[in-house]
Amino acid sequence: MNDKILITGATGLLGVDLMAVLKQDYRAMGVATANFDIQNYDETASFLDRMKPEVVLHAAAWADVDGCEEQKEKAFAVNAIGTKNIATVCKNIGAKMIFYSTDYVFDGTKGSAYTEDDKPNPINNYGRSKLEGEQHVLDILDNAAIMRISWLYGTAKDCFVTSVIHSALTQHRAKLKNEPYEVLKVVGDQFSCPTWTVDIADQTKVIIEKKLTGIIHAASIGQASKYKLSENIFEELSWDIEMNLVKRSDVPMKAKRPERTDLENKRLNELGLSEMRSYKEAIREFLMVHKED
Repeated sequence: MNDKILITGATGLLGVDLMAVLKQDYRAMGVATANFDIQNYDETASFLDRMKPEVVLHAAAWADVDGCEEQKEKAFAVNAIGTKNIATVCKNIGAKMIFYSTDYVFDGTKGSAYTEDDKPNPINNYGRSKLEGEQHVLDILDNAAIMRISWLYGTAKDCFVTSVIHSALTQHRAKLKNEPYEVLKVVGDQFSCPTWTVDIADQTKVIIEKKLTGIIHAASIGQASKYKLSENIFEELSWDIEMNLVKRSDVPMKAKRPERTDLENKRLNELGLSEMRSYKEAIREFLMVHKED
C-alpha cells in the first residue's frame, strides 16, 4: 500500500492515533490549523492541491459540545462549512474522503442502538453542525465514507476516561495517606459506546482498503453510562474509588445531551468487516498499554 493520505486535525484526540496507525502502511501526513484553515476555501484548495493526497481523513472538528451551543456560528463554520470545503476540494483533485461524524446526530429517544438506517434528529448545535457536514459530503462526493463514532477516548488530549482516572488517582493517593478526599460525581443517566481511538484507526484502514462508501457506524460493542464505565475502569485498576451517581440535570451544561446514543455497527457486521470489539476488552487493553502513564 502506498497511498498518500492526509489527516486533518492530526494533533487532536483521534488524529494522533490515526497518524500512528496509518503511517505504518501508508504515506500519511498530518495537518492542523497551523497549516491551513478549513473554514477558508482558498486556503484549503491551495494546500490540498499542493499536497495532492489520494485519501483525506477529515478528523478536524470543533467537538466542544457546550462551546458549540454558545457559539453556533463558529460550530457551523468549522463542522459544516469546513467539511464542505474539504469535500469540494477532494472532488476537484480526485481524492477519496472519510469524514468522522458523531452519535450526537441522534436525539437519544429510540431506546435501542442506532443503525445507519435510523433518521438523525440532533438536539444540540454540535450534533446539528456535524449532521450538516455529513449532508455536504453526501451531496458533493459519491465515493466518500462517513464514519459515525462515539465517546472517544485516548491519550492525545484530555477526555472523560483520562480525566476520571486522574480524579480517581488523586482520591486513591489521599486514601493511602489517610488524607481528606473528594468523592467523584459521575453521570449515570446518559449512555453510549465508549470507543478507543486506536480501534477507530484500525477500522479506518479496513474502510480504505475495501473502498467502502456511504454512512458507516463504527463504535465499540456494548453501551455504558459514564458511571458504569468508571466502575469498569476502577475494577480493572483494582482501585477502591468512592463515587456518587448524579443525573445529567444535576450537572450545569449549556447544551442538551441525548440520553442514549449507542451505535450498532450494522453495515460493517453485514459485510464481515468489523474491527470493533467490546468496550470492556478495549478499555482493558488501553489501561494495560498506558498503566505506566
